[in-house]
Amino acid sequence: MTEQDEPVAERDILAQATAAGLGKAVDEFPQDVLAAAQAARQARQSLCAPDDSTAEPWPPMRASTPP
Repeated sequence: MTEQDEPVAERDILAQATAAGLGKAVDEFPQDVLAAAQAARQARQSLCAPDDSTAEPWPPMRASTPP
């Protein structure tokens, strides 16, 4: 991200936070909201994607049938 894009990205993040019902937090603590968004982005990027996107981590759930 370039320095030129940063203010736009910050406005987008704050707009999304406001739309998510965090308007009061955005008004009072905009830098904290931006820091939380950055932390969430880093946490998401640290997750590894599965090698096979169609593989399920557990067997599919099925309704049991009475005997």
